[in-house]
Amino acid sequence: MMFGLRRSKPGDEIQWRTILPLLEDDDRRAPLIRDFPTQGRESFLGALARIDPAVEAAVRSAGKQLHWAAEVVHYPTVAIAGMLNSGKTSLVATFLSEAGRKRTLRGTGNHEGTHRFVLWLPEKWKSDQECFSMLVARIGDVLGTVPEMLATDPSEAHRQYNNATKSLAAASVPLIATDPGLDRSGIALLDCPDIVSDAAFGLGSPEQRRELLGRSATLCSSFVVVASPEQSRDATLSELLRISSEKMPGVPRLLAINKVRARNQTPVQVYEAFLPLIQRHNISTLYAAYDFEVESCRPYIPRDLQAITAHPVSDGDDLPIFFSVSTDPENNPPAVIGEDRLLVSLPGQLDRSKLSEQFQHALESGLRSVVWDDGYRLIKEDTKKLQEKCTIARRCLLDAALEFFAIEETGGGIQELRLHQSERILRQLSESFAATAPWYARWNVKVHSSIKRVFGGAGDFVRQLLPTAQMHSAAERIKNEFKDGKVGGLITTARLKNAIQTHSAIAPWDQTAAWIDEACDTAIHRYERDDFTSLDPRRLDAACREMWSQLGTMEKVKAGLTPLATLLATVGGVLMVPIDFGTTVIASASIAELFAAAGLTALAAHWAGRKGMETVGQQAARQQLSDFHAVLCDTFGVARDPTPLSIIIRNVKSTLPPPTIVNRNSIAPPIPSFHLQSGYEAELRQVLPPPD
Repeated sequence: MMFGLRRSKPGDEIQWRTILPLLEDDDRRAPLIRDFPTQGRESFLGALARIDPAVEAAVRSAGKQLHWAAEVVHYPTVAIAGMLNSGKTSLVATFLSEAGRKRTLRGTGNHEGTHRFVLWLPEKWKSDQECFSMLVARIGDVLGTVPEMLATDPSEAHRQYNNATKSLAAASVPLIATDPGLDRSGIALLDCPDIVSDAAFGLGSPEQRRELLGRSATLCSSFVVVASPEQSRDATLSELLRISSEKMPGVPRLLAINKVRARNQTPVQVYEAFLPLIQRHNISTLYAAYDFEVESCRPYIPRDLQAITAHPVSDGDDLPIFFSVSTDPENNPPAVIGEDRLLVSLPGQLDRSKLSEQFQHALESGLRSVVWDDGYRLIKEDTKKLQEKCTIARRCLLDAALEFFAIEETGGGIQELRLHQSERILRQLSESFAATAPWYARWNVKVHSSIKRVFGGAGDFVRQLLPTAQMHSAAERIKNEFKDGKVGGLITTARLKNAIQTHSAIAPWDQTAAWIDEACDTAIHRYERDDFTSLDPRRLDAACREMWSQLGTMEKVKAGLTPLATLLATVGGVLMVPIDFGTTVIASASIAELFAAAGLTALAAHWAGRKGMETVGQQAARQQLSDFHAVLCDTFGVARDPTPLSIIIRNVKSTLPPPTIVNRNSIAPPIPSFHLQSGYEAELRQVLPPPD
């Protein structure tokens, strides 16, 4: 008869083999999408390996432990105790391999008795030594002392079994052994000491053993007590069952009667003899085993059935074969006994132990915690931190760029932006100045609208612009004023580095890094080479015509030069700056600043005050600032801002156009940029719910 025994089935348990693919996926189901420096995706574990390898290792370790435990926890553990000389350890041996049986201690003498708790575990549990050690440590926590491994040498194992040293301390230390036979049986066994012991012989007191038995309750799925037929009214047996009920509440108890003799007792008579104990102590099942040493009992022993379900019992090493007793006499002969009634089939009918559940729940909780509280939290924090780092870096580089491209108001705000006075811009200005100039502005100057057809390098262009020594002298003055910082903004490697260091309080990189100088030099070179911004020719010509119309004939000569000659000398002076410095310099100035530098203050004021004229240069200047900031970002390893930049000019928000300049590789170590993929968190919650 069976009561309340069941085999637990995996239900909503967390499966590492389901979780791991999601954590390793660096494609469609990846949690991170990399935006910079290259587009791609990064897996959960890949991100942790980059952010904190220790956490990545902790996640893998927690998952591996849970995967290992998923098999372990479904193995029930059966505690087996017995009366003196009842055949308790012989019952244990029926589950073991031949080598394991040799390590058990069986016999009738006190020197052959079991005087220590021995926990037998499946051999395959040792396949992962780290996890096995963790389980042994947890068992030690439950039992209150660190277990000792049972020797593989049978003689030494027998000495440990028997507590041959008669050490009271050793009697409290459980032994742990593994055996491949239990891999097949699907069970773990707790071989308990003989219930009769005498502390005077150093074998451990009954109180000491009861305490350890109580602690082992969480280890066990059931408790089997082995007795002989004549012990049905034995007070010691009744006491043992009472103690097991008290110390192991909720653990099913089974009674196994050994050495039944066919001529004297039938299985039904055995059941009736033990019925009072069964009822009093709520015994789940009564098992019986015929005495294999009695020849007349052998026909009643289901040896062939036992060989199918467990390790075969050799003729030279007979062991008791227990089967559940039916109250119907017709169901007890060997021919009608099914596999499920053998005691060796018990593992398939038992639920897992409380410790197994606690162990798995603890590992599941640990995995949840390390994935959510440590791993995913780190990934989100790092993603946000990198985004903030990029934002700070872009702000630093924009502030550095404004040092050269912005003209400050008296109160500290931005009055207007300067133009990068590239050769393209200067050609446009000179061409438009010449093409729209009235006759008196061009008087005595061998320059006219054909200047538009001048081609060649900057040196050729300068020579065309400055045909006279007087114009060349004026140009030299302008050039020197640019170099001295009196006019416009001059960007050199040193000045750019200094501007970035000025804002280094928010910069995310080491300002002493060896690549800083190279990055500044490269940024200037790239921008000078790749800036193709031009002025709107129609608006420029219209503005220049209006400018000439405002110039009175009395102002036609300035310092011995006509206004056009003065303007062209100014253009030539700006062009001479990079010729002197090389390509690692950028000259910037607004059109009004060029007029002021030429001494044409009235024109400067008029140009700056007329919105239509000012717009001609400011539109291009906003594009150039956007492009220069983009070049700085590229060179310094920062992702370009995905949203348009905004600055405040004369207390009005001005949005810069998107950069159009070519994107090139960084000189600095890039700051990676990621964003979280929507939907990943929900998918992770499905396979691994977060901690409560």
